[in-house]
Amino acid sequence: MRIHKSTDCAIRILHYLCHYTSCDDIPTAQTISEAVGITYPYFTKIAYKLKRKGLIVSMQGRHGGYQVTKTAHETSVYDVILAVEGKFETSYISGEDTAECALQNYYKEIHEELVNRLSGKYIADFGTIW
Repeated sequence: MRIHKSTDCAIRILHYLCHYTSCDDIPTAQTISEAVGITYPYFTKIAYKLKRKGLIVSMQGRHGGYQVTKTAHETSVYDVILAVEGKFETSYISGEDTAECALQNYYKEIHEELVNRLSGKYIADFGTIW
């Protein structure tokens, strides 16, 4: 299993947006990228993937910026992985890929456990992450 840096950054972006409390405005791409500690171009690349999967929306114009579409209690780590990476895979090597292969079945069980744990961990569960 490997979690990409872009997925980590996406979780941080969503965490920031879920906890953004200013009533007067919404955060801009520049504000978010600085708060999260990534470059503006890298933010826009990640934001595109999050928007495409419906996890955030962007508002255009003078008072534009980004907002989450779900609360921190509704967005799981697994949702973010799928949005950014497109899939979640665990890599393993086994001699035979048959129903009788105990090792292969064990790897599949581990994968299912990981999916369940990631699906059950939400942005809200992290508290302060930086």
